Amino acid sequence: MSQTFPAQAPVRRLRLYEEIAGRIADHIRDRDIPVGGRLPAESEIARSLGVSRPAVREAIVALETAGIVIARSGGGLFVLRRPRRGSPLPWARRGDPGPGPREQLRARQLVEPEIAAEAARRATPAKIAALDQAARAIAAAAAAGLPFAEEAVEWHIQLAEAAGVGPLAAFLPRLLDSSQHAMWRLIRARSETDEQCSARTGMRERLVAALRARDAEEARRLMRAHLDAVEAAVFGEPEGL
Repeated sequence: MSQTFPAQAPVRRLRLYEEIAGRIADHIRDRDIPVGGRLPAESEIARSLGVSRPAVREAIVALETAGIVIARSGGGLFVLRRPRRGSPLPWARRGDPGPGPREQLRARQLVEPEIAAEAARRATPAKIAALDQAARAIAAAAAAGLPFAEEAVEWHIQLAEAAGVGPLAAFLPRLLDSSQHAMWRLIRARSETDEQCSARTGMRERLVAALRARDAEEARRLMRAHLDAVEAAVFGEPEGL
């Protein structure tokens, strides 16, 4: 007589940052590292697990966001709270914490340079003027030290609308909304220096100029360079994994 396999939740493949975060949490428990105890260096964790340092950096950001570890600039990685068994990431829904910042950024790198190029070909003068006005408002907020994250998200959505491709314009808000995740808020607080903010506001102004010139290749190049700069500032140079 054949036996039926009991119904269980479907097997889910872990995302890389999630798996690394779990391994670090296991290390804290298995080695009984106390609160305040120091963890191995990022490079050592990457070498031991056979993954890239950007992948480890993303996992550490996740654990910092969860309040389990704290990374001190130039001072190492320390335990802030002992993790419980199971998923160390409390925002997980049905056990899935969702895409990490690197995955979200890769999606943007695939989509947004082409949106910028299409906007250079198709945007109306009125749409370009609106993008210019919004870019100037963001630059003024950055110069005054005021927050502008929401306005920056809206600018990228306006650019997609200016490209005149309805499905992409409808999709991009969902992708950009996901970047408001707590992990991204921690990343912004750490990585957005005055110099970086100035460079990003300058990118918007140059991209508007490319739209006015109907220079699709320059618009594509500027957006790709912008997103590559975000990746380098947050995760370091891409390392394959």
